[in-house]
Amino acid sequence: MSQPSTDSRTQYFRSLDELQKTPEFQQFLDREFPQAASEFPEGVSRRRWLQLMGASLALGGLSGCRYNREEVGAFVMRPEGRIPGIPEFFATNFEWAGRVVHALVANVDGRPLKVDGNPDHPAYAKHQPKEAAGNKKLSSAGTDVFTQGAILSLYDQDRIGVVLNREKPMAKPTIVDSANDDERQQTWNALSTYASRSASTLGTGKGLAILIEPTRSPSFWKVLKEVLKKYPEATVVKYESVYSGNVGKALDAVGAPNCSMVYDLDQAKVIVSLDSDLLGSDPNAVQYSRQFANHRDPSGEWMNRLYCVEAQYSVTGTIADFRLALQSSQIDALLNRIEKAVDAGTILEDKEESKTYDTLGSDEKIERVIECIASDLLSNKGSAVLAIGSHHSLAAQVAVLRINAKLGNIGKTVKIYQNPEDINGIPSMKLDDFVAAAPNYNRLWILAPNPVFTAAGDVNLAVAMQQIGDVVYLSQYDDETAYYANWTVPASHPLESWGDVRALDGTYSICQPTIAPLLGGKTPAELLVMLSGLPVESLPSNVVIAETADKLFGTDTTVPRTSEQLANLRKMRESLHAGFVEGSESKQFQGELKADPRELQSKAQKSQDESGVDLSGRNYLLPEGKLSLALDLANIEVFVLPSDTIYDGRLANNGWLQECPHPVTKLTWDNAAICSPATAKALGLKQGELVALILGESKVKLPVFVVPGHAEGSFTAHYGYGHTKQFGGAISGAVGTDMSTFRRWNQASLYTGVSARPTGEPYRLATTQDHFALDDLGLSEAAKRAPQLVREGTYFEYKEDPAFTTAIVEHHFDNKSLWKEPTVDQNHKWGMSIDLNKCTGCNSCVVACQAENNVPIVGKEQVLRGREMHWLRIDRYFQADVNPAKSQASINSPLDTKVVMQPMACAHCETAPCEQVCPVAATVHTEEGINAMAYNRCIGTRYCANNCPYKVRRFNYFNYNDEYGYFYGWQDKREQASRKLQSLVLNPEVTVRGRGVMEKCTYCIQRVQNGKIYARSRGDGKVHDGDIRSACQDACPTGAIVFGDLNDKNSLVSQQHQNSRSYAVLEELNIKPRTLYLSRIRNLPKRLATESQIRPPRPGHSGHAAHGGHGEDHGHDH
Repeated sequence: MSQPSTDSRTQYFRSLDELQKTPEFQQFLDREFPQAASEFPEGVSRRRWLQLMGASLALGGLSGCRYNREEVGAFVMRPEGRIPGIPEFFATNFEWAGRVVHALVANVDGRPLKVDGNPDHPAYAKHQPKEAAGNKKLSSAGTDVFTQGAILSLYDQDRIGVVLNREKPMAKPTIVDSANDDERQQTWNALSTYASRSASTLGTGKGLAILIEPTRSPSFWKVLKEVLKKYPEATVVKYESVYSGNVGKALDAVGAPNCSMVYDLDQAKVIVSLDSDLLGSDPNAVQYSRQFANHRDPSGEWMNRLYCVEAQYSVTGTIADFRLALQSSQIDALLNRIEKAVDAGTILEDKEESKTYDTLGSDEKIERVIECIASDLLSNKGSAVLAIGSHHSLAAQVAVLRINAKLGNIGKTVKIYQNPEDINGIPSMKLDDFVAAAPNYNRLWILAPNPVFTAAGDVNLAVAMQQIGDVVYLSQYDDETAYYANWTVPASHPLESWGDVRALDGTYSICQPTIAPLLGGKTPAELLVMLSGLPVESLPSNVVIAETADKLFGTDTTVPRTSEQLANLRKMRESLHAGFVEGSESKQFQGELKADPRELQSKAQKSQDESGVDLSGRNYLLPEGKLSLALDLANIEVFVLPSDTIYDGRLANNGWLQECPHPVTKLTWDNAAICSPATAKALGLKQGELVALILGESKVKLPVFVVPGHAEGSFTAHYGYGHTKQFGGAISGAVGTDMSTFRRWNQASLYTGVSARPTGEPYRLATTQDHFALDDLGLSEAAKRAPQLVREGTYFEYKEDPAFTTAIVEHHFDNKSLWKEPTVDQNHKWGMSIDLNKCTGCNSCVVACQAENNVPIVGKEQVLRGREMHWLRIDRYFQADVNPAKSQASINSPLDTKVVMQPMACAHCETAPCEQVCPVAATVHTEEGINAMAYNRCIGTRYCANNCPYKVRRFNYFNYNDEYGYFYGWQDKREQASRKLQSLVLNPEVTVRGRGVMEKCTYCIQRVQNGKIYARSRGDGKVHDGDIRSACQDACPTGAIVFGDLNDKNSLVSQQHQNSRSYAVLEELNIKPRTLYLSRIRNLPKRLATESQIRPPRPGHSGHAAHGGHGEDHGHDH
């Protein structure tokens, strides 16, 4: 693609390699088909290969692919009330990857197969979309990628199934995981013997330490308190791998002790996010996403406005109406300036300025952003939210509470709940203090996931464990921590466990198992009971849960009951069915916040407050530092945060999540040092080469990944990667780089004064964004079409012309078919609508589709070859000013970068190009308009993929589903292991495809058929709107995806297809896709709009900015 002309304003591009046309990108383009299905035999040309393929067509019509023979056994007697193959749904809750999940689990013939959000849980039910008001079937909850991946983790064969006993740290276990059933039982017997002997010698518990992670489980705290009654001198060590303690400290400081803070974005007209990924990595992101999306319809009563100021490009940043890239180290100073502007009380008129935002200098931009944020906050008192990342300083957390209080947001959009007494904490020690005092202890029970791996590098827990010498560790894997433990006890998966948890608003939620423990694992509460000297069977988890619930029901807990009697209590049954106890929400804090920074700082001069809390070293005053958007090589920072896909590393053995593309970089199977183009150029760094990040004695090497829109002078790196092959499972081993050597305990996430040095060492990164790229001619055409593919505008443009979406398209002749199209009297006409104004690009739909449709993972090497199998991808388009006539703007340094996300799957075109070229009719239309696949007809010519304009078809290069091949690419450990447990994850309603077969989205046709069967069994035979929901629709936390019957004019999808923002991608091809999109609307102030947003050029007037047009002088204001 040639460099844009100097009169162009904005440019759309999918990656910098595409924009800059790098040699590596050109080399990728030269391979029309990145690596064939199998390498050509020696001496066989591509032409000869196609001849051979053509000769196979006749045979292909006679015989399809053969599948492995299987043995199927049925029930001798069917259980009462059970119809085989019909999914049953169970409400449950669990803590997973640092968040509370309220789930609805689909269970087929005793196997959990799909996890979605529970729409009836109060956390979700209070914020259902307005469309659900008259039709509960349209209500949904959505999930995140972690929750969608929980099913694969449940069936992970690398989970340990025996108690591992090491006579000394780092020794080989006496019995390995391949033991037979008798040997497995022997390990449990040995552990019971050890626990009994250990309990008899503990006395009062002096020298005993119990390491836990923060939990909101009342029953766990109940059991722990009972243990501490027996061992009063025992020490509790609390450790969280993702630190958020400053939020709690801030609430304590302002007079709201033992409380939790939750935002209500449903009521917020203005949201200001300061380095806080509210809609992405926040523990409450699913609820926030739904609340946020409820007011993203520009035709509604009002549309919210989201500001985002951050260093990295987060999920929240991609959907923000306005985003400013600023170093994380400057956020506190920015907050100080915002508070002063709020105190000044100036409210500005929303009007166009003489100088548009893109023409301002760096300092002017910051000033205007601060003015606009403060003005909007003041204009929306009581209906605004100011949020800051939990990793920021205590002073910043207190300041945010103070500003929200000044604006009248507390109790409205910012809710502070009093934590229930049953999850009140127990005095605990910090991990670093415990490690320093390790010689004083002789026993350690570890109930937190892999702290040796997740802890900062200067906290050497492994050495402390060796000093203690008697360590029991609860874990799902034989990991780094297990290597130093004497006993490693299998941990149960949340989906096979009894438990309970308090939601963030305090609602008591019950965790019930959806399957018996597959490998005999124990919960933390069960292990505590065992180590206390009591057999686990004497106090089952369900009895503990029932006793905890009894107190909420007001039942007399002093009357002895059996487990069966407790389970049969009416309220308990109702709570189990619903997943929560009605009316158990906590009370909101009603007091006045005392957040004056000077008073707080005065108190901090004392060593302790009235309650004995240590205040030494605390600072409540915000800095007065200078704000700058410019690159300062003397002030390089590194922002380290948990992975968007594998969290802190506990999910590293989950292949779905490892291969899930990062929301912005689209990187898979790796972490990287992410930076801006200007930063990389100034430091001599190149994408795909290693950079050494050095801070004092800390050093780590990471591959460079360049992202436009990243803050200058800042690097972002994700931890959770870098498990070694020795400790990691078959998936997680040797994937990515371990960041623990760089991280420091007292700095949490942000590191300043870092030195970044290029090494020149090459490193291959597997990213999916450039797959299906085009040659020079195609790229030039794609640049012209990009504004038509991802159509967007501003809120003020929409108010002037709600149908502006149609004006974006260049004029073309009326679509006419080359043949007489058949007219079919369809009972149903299935279609989909995707709202780009709600899609955050979180990837939940991608993983949900993979779980529902048996989509395999292929590994890093195959992703590098363009062979990923996802049926649904999310295309990320950058939009930036690359006009070299403007200050500092160029192809190498785009300015004012924005992002648009576009989910892309098979559009089920009515005149599908793929069907026209398939020689064996393997892809055909159903009578209801679904473009279906007949897998056993497909002979793998891939003509359909070549003819698909959306590039959404996937080809099976290998057999992914034999005993070990469901995950291809691990020729050693993975292929030696039995994968029978892993195969339980497969959905029996979806065909498992074999090698040489093409596949793609089917609109979840199995769900469509089930919905019609259900309608017939109901009696009327009518499928109501909401009866059938695709997997991606169920998983979407914002409700951006809507599926339904277009023949039903009252259906939500029909209404959205008639929306003025609705459009078809590549509609000029006359292929009539059934999936349409709603254009993106940015609700930003006019004072922060760029020239192209104030006066957007449209085809037919000035030519679109993305391809030059006629220049600025001929533009028109719509």
